[in-house]
Amino acid sequence: MVFIGNVGRGPLLAMINRILVCLDKSTYTDAAIDYACWLARHHDASLEGLVVLDVEGIERSVGAVPLGAMKFAKTGIAAKEENYHQLMETLLAKFSERCEAAGVRHMEFEMQGEPAEAILEESNYFDCVVVGLRTFFTYESGAGKDGEYGTADDEPGDSLEQIMKTTLAPVFAVPLNWKPDDHFSALIAHNGSPHSMRALRQFARLYGRTQVSVSLMHCTDAADQSPEMLGKSVGFLRAHGFANVEARTESGDIRDVMSADYCEPFDLVVLGAHGKSG
Repeated sequence: MVFIGNVGRGPLLAMINRILVCLDKSTYTDAAIDYACWLARHHDASLEGLVVLDVEGIERSVGAVPLGAMKFAKTGIAAKEENYHQLMETLLAKFSERCEAAGVRHMEFEMQGEPAEAILEESNYFDCVVVGLRTFFTYESGAGKDGEYGTADDEPGDSLEQIMKTTLAPVFAVPLNWKPDDHFSALIAHNGSPHSMRALRQFARLYGRTQVSVSLMHCTDAADQSPEMLGKSVGFLRAHGFANVEARTESGDIRDVMSADYCEPFDLVVLGAHGKSG
């Protein structure tokens, strides 16, 4: 899982109370719901499930309309909207059932419009956002030729990238097969920047009561820059109840260091939303 800390300047709360869960047609939504329920129980928070009807995407799927064929095009658009609306109702019903089974307070709602814009509009009124690591909110997105999500054939949208750029709320991007576990490991990429510090502080408040092993990692070619910053960061986390914290220094560009293989052993990867350096 990837946790992207926001870059806002508002005060940090001791806990979270209201979580936005973004639901799409993919099986990533199942993992997102599982994680959101786990997080809600951890913080005694409520969940709100959101689905977005991508009206513009449906209209684009019809393509150019020949002269005199507008009536048929409108009929086709209406049929696609109705089918998609039925899918949305199914997603909301599934979300409600899973929340009830988990004993979590919940609400459901739907919006129309460009998915990323709709999610961003709502996210500012929530303490955090939970979404799949790959997103399929747009009408054109899907599982690809093999019909299975989580493979190289996936045709995802870019809603997650757009949300990360501007949301004020922390974003949890959940991988396909996430399962709840009381013990897990986290990698925190840290360079001492305001964005990085913000992510570190949010991690501490969100996970302070869990049993997690933390690896603090700083990428730099100047070895003398790491010890003091990492030492203070380790002290900060331990003061918030994290007993198992290690610090490590890597050389090179962080985009090269944090490969899929490097991140694979960790259950959670923590990043500052707009960090560009080690």
